[in-house]
Amino acid sequence: MSLIWFSWDIHNGWTDWNDHLIQLPIIRLVISGRPNVMIFFVISGYALSNKPLSLIRKGEYPKMYQGLASSIFRRHPRLFVPAVLICLPAWPIAYFGGFNGEAMPGAAIGTKNPPRFDTIWGQFGNYVTTLLALSDIYSPTDIDWAYSDSLWTLPIEFKGSLVIFTMLIALSRCTTRARVFITLGVAFYSFWYFHWGELLFIGGMLAVELGLRSQRSDRAERAAFDDAEVRRSKLFWSAPFRTKAFRRLCGIAAFLAALLILGMPEQGRGAPNSYGFKILSELIPAHFHAGGAADYFWRPLGAIFVVLVIDNVRFLQKIFTTRLAQYLGRVSFALYLVHMLILHSLGFWLGKYFLQLTGSESYWRYAAGVSLAALVDGCVTIWAADLGSRFVDAKAVRFTVWAYGKLCKRTVEK
Repeated sequence: MSLIWFSWDIHNGWTDWNDHLIQLPIIRLVISGRPNVMIFFVISGYALSNKPLSLIRKGEYPKMYQGLASSIFRRHPRLFVPAVLICLPAWPIAYFGGFNGEAMPGAAIGTKNPPRFDTIWGQFGNYVTTLLALSDIYSPTDIDWAYSDSLWTLPIEFKGSLVIFTMLIALSRCTTRARVFITLGVAFYSFWYFHWGELLFIGGMLAVELGLRSQRSDRAERAAFDDAEVRRSKLFWSAPFRTKAFRRLCGIAAFLAALLILGMPEQGRGAPNSYGFKILSELIPAHFHAGGAADYFWRPLGAIFVVLVIDNVRFLQKIFTTRLAQYLGRVSFALYLVHMLILHSLGFWLGKYFLQLTGSESYWRYAAGVSLAALVDGCVTIWAADLGSRFVDAKAVRFTVWAYGKLCKRTVEK
C-alpha cells in the first residue's frame, strides 16, 4: 500500500533522525510486504505438517496417509478456485477503465494497466487466459499477473505445499531423529541454492517437530519436578533463572530479535549503512551476494525464528488468539487476494480525491490526504475480504472436501 502513495525512499533503512520513523527497525514491518509473505509461507508449512506429524508420532499411519491423499487432491483447487472467483471483478474493472489512472506524484509504482479489449467478452477471455497461465503447475513461479500483483505467491505456495507433502510421505516411516536430520539437510540445500519459498515451508515443518518435542519435554520436566528429591537437588543460584518473569523476559527478547532480523532492509535500500543491520549485512556470505540473493539470507531465517518463538512462548500467543486476531486470520487469504486489486483501482482514485481536499503543498497535508484514503480503502478492503471469505473461500473449501468424498474411496483397501 505504501508504494502507490510514497516513493521507494520510505523502504530505505533508517540512518539518521531525518528519516521517517516508519523506517526504524521492527516498525518498518508495518509497510514491508515481502517479510509478511515469508511469515505466511512458514505458517502454511506449519499448518500442512502439524496433523500428519502428530499422527506419525502416534503411529497412526493409515489415518495419516488418507489425510495426505485428501490434502494433495484438494490443494490446487483450494488455492486457485478462490483466487479465480474473488478476483473476478478485475475483469469488468479493466474493461471499463478502472485501472487506467496516472501514478501519484513521486510514488514508487503506478496502477496496474492490463490490456483493454473492444468487447467485455474479449476482456473476459484475456482474464481467463492469464489466470490459466498463473495456475499452471508446470510454469515458472515468478509470473506477474496483469490484473493484480499479489497472486505471484500462489505458484510458490503450491510448489512449497507439494514439497511438504512429498517429505511427509517419504519420511513417514523414519525415526524422529532421522526425519529431523534429513529435513534439516533439505532445508539447508534449499537455503544454499536460493529456494527461499521451499525453505520457509520446510521451516514450518521443522517448527512443528520442535513443538512436538517441546510438549514431550514439558511433560517429562513436570513429572520430574513433582519429585521432592529432584526439587531439593536444584542449586539455589539457579532459582532466578527458573522464574516466570525471567522466562518471559527471554521470550520477549527472542521475539524482538526475530522481528529485527525479519525487518532487515534490502541491500539496495541501505541495509549496510542502517542502524541495527550493519553487522548482519557484513555476515552475509559472498555466495549469496554472487547469486543476487543477499536479501534472502537473513529474512527467511527471521521469519522461521518468529514462528518458532511464538509457538514456544505461550504468553505471546495471547496476542494472536484475541477475537480480532482470529477474525483477521479467517479472512486473511481473501484479504490477501483483494487488497491489491482494490488498491490499484479504488485506492488510486481515493488518493487523488483526498489530496485535492487536503492539498499536497506540505508533508503533513500530503500525509493527511493519504491517511484518509488509506482509511477508506482499508474499510472497503476488509468488507470485500469478509464477503470473499464467507461466500467464496469457505464454500471452496467445502466444495473440495465434497468432491474428494464423491470421487475417491473413503478407506484404503488392505
